[in-house]
Amino acid sequence: MRTHKIVWGMVLGLTVTQVYSQSRLYSNTALQLSGITQNGTARFQGVGGNHAALGGDASNIFGNPAGIAFFNRSEISLSPTYYSINNESSYIGNSNKDGKVNPNLSQFSLILAGNPQSYNRKWRRTSFGISYSRQANLNNTFTYGGTNNRSSMIDNIAELSNGLSVKTLEDEYNNGRPYSIESAFYNLYQTDAVSANGPYRRPVPLSKASFEQSGKVEVTGASSQWTFAYAGNYDDKLYVGVSGGFARHSYIRRNNYEERFVNGGAFRGLDYREDININGTGIFLSAGVIYKANDFLQLGASIHSPTWSNMQMTYEEEVGVDVLNNRVPIYDSNGKPVTNAQGQQAFDQLPATRVNLEPYDFEYSMRTPMRATGGATFFFGKKGFITASAEYVGYKGMSVSTQDDNQFKTNNRRLIQSSFNNVVNLRVGGEARLDKFRVRAGVGYLPNQYSQNYNVEGKLDRSKIQFSGGLGYRNERFYVDLAGTYLQTKDAFAPYQLNDSSLYQSAVLNVKVINVTGSVGLFF
Repeated sequence: MRTHKIVWGMVLGLTVTQVYSQSRLYSNTALQLSGITQNGTARFQGVGGNHAALGGDASNIFGNPAGIAFFNRSEISLSPTYYSINNESSYIGNSNKDGKVNPNLSQFSLILAGNPQSYNRKWRRTSFGISYSRQANLNNTFTYGGTNNRSSMIDNIAELSNGLSVKTLEDEYNNGRPYSIESAFYNLYQTDAVSANGPYRRPVPLSKASFEQSGKVEVTGASSQWTFAYAGNYDDKLYVGVSGGFARHSYIRRNNYEERFVNGGAFRGLDYREDININGTGIFLSAGVIYKANDFLQLGASIHSPTWSNMQMTYEEEVGVDVLNNRVPIYDSNGKPVTNAQGQQAFDQLPATRVNLEPYDFEYSMRTPMRATGGATFFFGKKGFITASAEYVGYKGMSVSTQDDNQFKTNNRRLIQSSFNNVVNLRVGGEARLDKFRVRAGVGYLPNQYSQNYNVEGKLDRSKIQFSGGLGYRNERFYVDLAGTYLQTKDAFAPYQLNDSSLYQSAVLNVKVINVTGSVGLFF
C-alpha cells in the first residue's frame, strides 16, 4: 500500500494543484453524500418533499420527528422506488446521451402508537418509530468525447511532475508497480524531462499533435440510515419529538479515459483507469416540534445535526500506452533527435505498455452539514391542505479530518469555505382530498451549493428545480400512494486540469432525474 498524492480528482470538480486536488476528493465526497433531494414515502414526495409542519407520516421519523406524535394507531409501511438519471454531455462541440436506472427501497418503517392517556392529563399520547431510509442516491453515468487541439492529459501530469527529480520518478516506479501517477507516465515515456530536476514536457513527437479524447464515468452508491424516533402529544396542540440513528455511506466510481494521438509519430495513444471505493458509517441526532395554532394553521420546525462518520477509501489507478512496435524515439533536451553510431534515430524499448499503480488505502473522519427546517401548513377543513418549508443547509460547516494530520484538516477546511455555499432550499406542495382518494402536487427549488469561487469547469449554475405529483387511496385498514418527481439541473466534469484554465476543456452536463415511488401501509 502507499501514501499517494491523488492528482485526478474524484467527483464533478477538481483543482490544479496537488494539495487542492487531494482535498477536492474528500470535500466533494461529503457534498455528494449530503445531497438530499427527495426521500421518504410517496405521500411526502408527492407534495414536494419532507415538510416541517406536516405530521402523521412515516417520513417524519427521519424528517420532523414530532410528526409521529400525530399517530393514534400503529402502522407499518414500505416504499419501493424506481430511479432514472439521464445525462446529455457537451465536450468540445460533441454531445453524448447516457442514462442509468436504479430500483431501490426508499423507506421501510414501523410506528407504534402508545395508548391514549386519561383526558384530564395534558400529555395525550406518545409514539415510537423505527425506519430504514435512503437519503441520497449517487448512481450516475455519462460519457464524453472530442478532439482537443490545445492540450493532453500528459500536460497535466507534466505540470504535476515539476519539482520532482528524475531520480525520484525512477525510484517510485517500484519495479513496474508505481507509487505515483507522475512516475507511471515518466517511466512509460509519456513525459520527458528537460534536465535531471525537470521541468517536464510532452514527448517531442507530440508537441504539435492533436488528441482525440473520450471518457466514461460510472458511479454507484448511496447514503442510507436507520432512524429511531420518539415523540409526544401535549394537549393536542404541541407535538415534540427526537430521533437519532446510524448512517451508512457507499461511493464507488470508475473513470475510464482514453486519448488517441493524431500526428504523434510513433506515439499512438494512452488510456487511464481510476477506481475509487469509499464507504463508512456514522451517527446523527435530530429534534423537532409542531404547533397546532388552530384548525386551519400548523407550524413546524426541526433541526438535524451533522452526521459524524468514519470513512475508508481504496484508490486504484492503471495506465496503458500505445507506441509503435513498443520502441520510443529518443530526443535531447533541445528537442533534437538522438542518433546511434550509424547516424540513425536512436530508440529505447518500452519496459511495459501497461502498469497498475500501487493501491492506496486511507481512513478519515467526515462531518456532513447541519440542517434546520421551518414551515407552515394551511388546512381547508377535510378538503386538503397547502404546506411550505424552508430548509437551511450549512455546507460551509462540513469537515474532513484525520487524527494525526492537522494540515489535512486545514487544507480541506479552507477549500470547503471557499468552494461551497450555505443554502436555503424551498419546497411547497398540497393535497386535495376526494373522499378516500388523494391528489397531490409539489415543487422544490434547491439553490446552487457551489460558490462563485468554484470555477474549475467554468462558472456554472448548478441549482436544482423539481416538480412532483401523486395519487393516493386510503381507508380504515390500509393506504396506497404513488408519486413521481422530475428534477433538472446542470453539472460539469473536467477530465484533467492545467494551470492555464484556457487550455483544458470540461464536459457540461444537462441532468434530468425521474423518481417514481409507491407506498403501501397497513394500520393495526
